[in-house]
Amino acid sequence: MAAFQSEEIFARLNEALDAFEPQERQDLVKQVNGIFEFQIKRDSSANAEVKVWHAEVKNQGIIKAGPAPGNPDITLYLTDEDMVALAVGDLSGARAFITDRIGLKGPMMMAMKLDVIFRSLGMGPPKGAEGDLGYDGFESSFLILQIAEYLHVLTDEERKAEVAKVKGVFLFNVKNAKGDTAVWMMDMKNGVGLMKKGKIDGLKPDITLELKDKDFVDLFMGKTNGQKAFMTGKIKVKGAIMLALKLDTMMKDTQEKIGFFKSKL
Repeated sequence: MAAFQSEEIFARLNEALDAFEPQERQDLVKQVNGIFEFQIKRDSSANAEVKVWHAEVKNQGIIKAGPAPGNPDITLYLTDEDMVALAVGDLSGARAFITDRIGLKGPMMMAMKLDVIFRSLGMGPPKGAEGDLGYDGFESSFLILQIAEYLHVLTDEERKAEVAKVKGVFLFNVKNAKGDTAVWMMDMKNGVGLMKKGKIDGLKPDITLELKDKDFVDLFMGKTNGQKAFMTGKIKVKGAIMLALKLDTMMKDTQEKIGFFKSKL
């Protein structure tokens, strides 16, 4: 029987990882901080052969065949074909999860770091691609990407309906623990909506929000109440304050619709 195409992918990932300097490996471990197990089916048929690999990117930074040692932080269930598509950048992790091409057991936030692993090892979606919304060292990059991918899988009519409900242009200035700043702009006022890394040329924000990376993630996860965060200064707002309340509602609706941070099996 023919070998899994994924075998070559994992071999290439291992070669790239072996070429890392010790500090590069530690930087990747620090950024990902998770143990992944991959349950890969030869095809989508019910009784298809399954092979297992794991990536320990929490302590040492190693990729091997076989189940993860102990309890993995996340287990992913996908076909051989989709594993290859993820690795070569033909399919983003966010879109795969939203369209149910990948099943997972564990937090969606960890699953979103797959693109980080692939990209760090010279695979996955290229930097500068249209869907590249991430900033290194920002956890909020993953939720921004998830929101953007959610918009992409909606029909134009559904996206126009979302825009009609919000009617605002948002600018996010997010700072991480190192003091670096990430900037995103979300246009939920024109056309079918758009999320962009940096600012959108020729467009002025109706509201600007300044907040810490951790607070942005906690807000989206529901650990922080949006209104309380605005009132206590965790989120600094300039512009139309009512849009901040609409953003809180939009994020809760999005989280509910896409099952963010929940297992999808």
